[in-house]
Amino acid sequence: MRHNLGTGAAAAALWMMSIPGLASAQPAAGAIDGAVKDSSGAAVAGAIVTLESAASIGQRTTVADDAGSFHFSEVQPGNYRISIAAGGFAVWTADVAAGSGENQPALSAVLQVASVSTTVDVLPPHELAAEQLKTEEKQRVLGVFPHYRVTYDPNAAPLSAGQKFQLGWKSFVDPVVFLTTGIGAGIQQARNNYPDFGQGAAGYARRYGALYGDHVIGVMVRHVAVQAVLHQDPRYFYKGTGSFGSRLLYAIGTAFVCKGDNGRWQPDYSDVVGGAAASELTSLYYPATSRPGLRLFHNVLLGFGGRAENHLMEQFVLRYITTHARRGAAAVQAILREGTPVTLLSVEDLSSKTAENGGPIDFVLANDIQVGGATIAKIGSMAQGQASYASAPDGEGAAMRVGLDRVRLRVGSTDVPLRSNQARGGAGALKYHRLEGSGRIAIELYVAADVAIAPAK
Repeated sequence: MRHNLGTGAAAAALWMMSIPGLASAQPAAGAIDGAVKDSSGAAVAGAIVTLESAASIGQRTTVADDAGSFHFSEVQPGNYRISIAAGGFAVWTADVAAGSGENQPALSAVLQVASVSTTVDVLPPHELAAEQLKTEEKQRVLGVFPHYRVTYDPNAAPLSAGQKFQLGWKSFVDPVVFLTTGIGAGIQQARNNYPDFGQGAAGYARRYGALYGDHVIGVMVRHVAVQAVLHQDPRYFYKGTGSFGSRLLYAIGTAFVCKGDNGRWQPDYSDVVGGAAASELTSLYYPATSRPGLRLFHNVLLGFGGRAENHLMEQFVLRYITTHARRGAAAVQAILREGTPVTLLSVEDLSSKTAENGGPIDFVLANDIQVGGATIAKIGSMAQGQASYASAPDGEGAAMRVGLDRVRLRVGSTDVPLRSNQARGGAGALKYHRLEGSGRIAIELYVAADVAIAPAK
């Protein structure tokens, strides 16, 4: 990501023209001054002060100095709103009516400590998926039978290839699997299924090995290898809300579609392809059939039917007899969505920067970011990017151009990537303006990718 920011006289003039009434350069403009303090009377340095016209057409920003003072010059007559924000304090606002040629009486803003708000931890998707797997691997029907490949979180983080293998491995080394395989082999022997396997201990061993092989191959091929390659999720996503009819249709429909690792629903290629591949592999140790193509066709059709039947059981029966499953409404993980706007203020004065002193550039977050009513990033949080500086072309006076690359906002232990446009790959100039009376800038960026948010603790 590279952006050019023109500063100096030309940029300042363009910005000033964006405020209602300034384009006419009327000489009757006044000024608004003020001071920011806390309830004890101490100055609040670094408070972010915003001046906005009543029509919300233009906005100017400055930062309180070490004495807590701020100043807006060339304020045209009209109605304005002043907003002041600082870390740990509630936002202070006031409406101001600026008269012609008059300076407003100095404002005295007293910030109150913000009420305690819910905060959440931000985890990278891989770490969040690992935390969710710990819960899913404890799920058992009636407290006995493993029930790992079901998630009761509709926004569960996607699994990596390694995590899909971990889930698969867990499902075929569970002691209950060995027990149920043994029971199945005994039933087959009693019915004399696959007579070529014979009877006695040898016949039982062959049936046991074939059944266990079916399970291992089905898991490794369908739910690990193929789904890792096609980037599809091996789990069933439980739907615990809606009418009976909507849940019924959902259970049947998800026999034909599944969630991709990108969080979107897509045709269930992995179960079809993986099921066909697994069927061919299991045919290597079962007695030969004269119609392998028909058997494969039947297996694919049975796969759709079997998944629909299983999903109906999940929706209306198994959910209520599964231990360690979340009760009540399905818990929704908060997601810091791609395209969320983020306003940053540069820490340094950029007016004296040159090509020789380019490099990292620091920003602070200009306002709290909330997701689902929870604050995930507080005002004053740090962001950083790479900057380069160059002189502007002739005709731009003393302007300077700044290039920005790889800007990231620090949220907890996570670096949230930012980009200049709300739409991915969208065109358009970076939104920015200079802060009053300094070479610092305010820029508007957007979250570049979804970031999963852990539940509030």
